[in-house]
Amino acid sequence: MVPVYDGHNEFLRLVPRSQMRRERLPHRATYIAFMDTRGSFLVEVRTMSKDYAPGMLDACVGGVVSAEDHDPLEGARRELMEEIGVDAGAVAFHELGHMRLDLDNWGYSYGYLYLAVGDPVTVRQPSEVSGIMYLTLSEMERLRGCFTGDSYSAFLEIVRRSRERGLM
Repeated sequence: MVPVYDGHNEFLRLVPRSQMRRERLPHRATYIAFMDTRGSFLVEVRTMSKDYAPGMLDACVGGVVSAEDHDPLEGARRELMEEIGVDAGAVAFHELGHMRLDLDNWGYSYGYLYLAVGDPVTVRQPSEVSGIMYLTLSEMERLRGCFTGDSYSAFLEIVRRSRERGLM
């Protein structure tokens, strides 16, 4: 089940994930830019079985905040562990607020933004992530059209907010 929200990010009701996707209902999602200590960013290749943007690149680790998550931070920590096998407590993990994100003709979400920095061993979740790679900012810019629009927009905002706060 997924909580859906109104235009002011206020809770409306719980719906099945399939209904949220089918009706393109506003929901919350987490976006974690994962940077190694050399300044490169982890990029995920989405599996072809994903219901949103199969096969594209994700500039951020993350996903839909489910009803089981008590808040977006809990969802972010869960997604980090599920998708790449990293415990948020084992890296520098920074909350950077939220923003409204368009989902490439799929409606919109309220994106909760985070920066994680560290060099842990990652283990991808094969059902959701076909592969991972580390890219520099300039390499990501050259591949901009290969990323899901929401993850790239969130990524740019995370970089902007991180720089403002002296985190990178």
